[in-house]
Amino acid sequence: MSDSLLSMTGYGEATQIVNDRELRCVVQSVNSRYLDCRFRLPHNFQSLEPRFKGLVKKIVERGKVDIVLSFEVVGVEWTDASSSSNYFNGPWIAGFCNSAEGLADTLGWPVTDHMRSVLMQSALSRREAFESPAENIEESADLFLGLLQKALLLHLDSRKIEGAHLAADFHLKISLLSDKMSEIELSAIGMPQIFKDRIGQRLASILEDGRVSLDESRLCQEVAYLVDKADISEEIVRFRAHISQFLDVLESETSSRKGKKLEFIVQEMLREINTVGSKANLLEITRNVVDIKNELEKIREQVQNVI
Repeated sequence: MSDSLLSMTGYGEATQIVNDRELRCVVQSVNSRYLDCRFRLPHNFQSLEPRFKGLVKKIVERGKVDIVLSFEVVGVEWTDASSSSNYFNGPWIAGFCNSAEGLADTLGWPVTDHMRSVLMQSALSRREAFESPAENIEESADLFLGLLQKALLLHLDSRKIEGAHLAADFHLKISLLSDKMSEIELSAIGMPQIFKDRIGQRLASILEDGRVSLDESRLCQEVAYLVDKADISEEIVRFRAHISQFLDVLESETSSRKGKKLEFIVQEMLREINTVGSKANLLEITRNVVDIKNELEKIREQVQNVI
């Protein structure tokens, strides 16, 4: 069985500890017609989004992808002032407090020690207080890109696993469709005799007084007309051809755009089975048609999650 089927649903997470910070990258995705990337980055790293998006495009082809890059301080001793520059964004904190004091001075409010304490607490409650200063962004870019790539590869592995589960389920459903179509084909063989019996019984009830005899040759002509009108052999052949095509796409080595191809084939299979249901007026065939349409709808829903 080919393992090249990729799901659009996946999850990948990578972490790395650098200078008392735990960097974390989370990549998760769901199905979408196109590639839709949404980033949640630390405030000062917004300018790097195009580079991150370029890396995502190399690995992810379709899907709605959410990427979260974050970090938090770990293992920090508050008494270790010598390393504070490693985890505090000093320029941002100073700017925040100075701006607030300037505003208070403009309003004529006294700048007390209590106010400074409140301002410092407010500044340290913001994530920007722990973000890299602007001059360190480029130095951290390669580190974040490497972390993103690890998360994307783990995300790819999860999509392969999900794709393998989908492929196995597709094979089961396609096998069921083939069996149901065999039952329809078997039922269709007996249609001429069934139609003949139906017409014969109806005519017999009409002509039960015996004054008019039943013309057997005329009856055979009517039966032949109904059988020809209800012939589903071409639909059965085309449906089986679509099954073979579906399996060929499923087993092909390339994983590119399989979802759209499979979705188109399912649409064609639905068209053929709808025609079978409208032409063959037999209870046994109608039951199998309903079962096949039900399975095709399930396949169509799942196919929409395939890249």
